[in-house]
Amino acid sequence: MDMADEVSVRLLSDGRFTLPKPFLVYGKYFGETYEAALKPLLIISEGKRILVDTGIGELPEKHARFHQVIRGPGEALEEQLRALDLGPEDIDVVVNTHLHFDHCGKNALFENALFYVQLAELRYAYAPDRFMKNAYIRDFFDVPVKYVPIRGPHRLTKHVHILPTPGHTPGHQSVVVELPDGRKVVYCGDAATLRECLERRNIPGVLWRSDVALRSIDKLRGIENAIYIYSHDREQVRLVLP
Repeated sequence: MDMADEVSVRLLSDGRFTLPKPFLVYGKYFGETYEAALKPLLIISEGKRILVDTGIGELPEKHARFHQVIRGPGEALEEQLRALDLGPEDIDVVVNTHLHFDHCGKNALFENALFYVQLAELRYAYAPDRFMKNAYIRDFFDVPVKYVPIRGPHRLTKHVHILPTPGHTPGHQSVVVELPDGRKVVYCGDAATLRECLERRNIPGVLWRSDVALRSIDKLRGIENAIYIYSHDREQVRLVLP
C-alpha cells in the first residue's frame, strides 16, 4: 500500500476529571457529578502524526476546587505516547477542537507541532463572554507554539479533514478520518460530549449558542458510515473498528 493510502487511528487517554453532569447535557442530570473521560486521538496519515486535543493541564486553584483530575498508572497523555515509543516532539500536527481548558491543557508540550484552530476560536478564547470565561485558562493556550488559524473546513491530508461544528463555542471544530474501506471515524469534540447528544439530539450544557449547537449535531448525524467518538463519554474509552 502506498504511504498516501495508509491511515491509522488510536484513541488515547489523559485520565478523567469531575464536573457537574449538566455541563455535558443541557437541562438534565441536575445535582449529579460525572467523571468525564479525557480522550485525545492519535492519527497517522501520509506519514504525519496528528494529535486531536491535548487533555488537561495542572489546574489553577480556582478551577481545582471544582474539578478533580483522576489518572491511573499510564493514563497521562505523555505516558500513552511513550507506550507507543513517541514523545511530544514526534507530533507533527495538533488539532484543538476548541480551547476550553480540558482540550488544550498540554499544548505547551508539543513545541514542534503546527496547531490548527479556527480563527473564531482563537479570538474568542482571548475575550470570551462573561458566562464562558471560566472555561478558558489563558496559560493553557497562550503558549509559544505555532498556531495556524483557519476559517471553515480544512483538509489536513487525503484522509483527514476538519469540520466546523460551532455552538458549544464559536470556533468549535470536529475531525473526520476517512478510512480506506469507506468508513469515517468522527471525533466529535464537545459538539457531542456523550453518546446521547447525537442519538437523542441533546445539545451540550455549556453553550455559546444553542441553535447553532443543534445544527452542528445534525451535521454530524448526517455523516454516512460514521464511527463516532464522544469527547467525554466514559463508557467509550476504546475505539473499536469492527
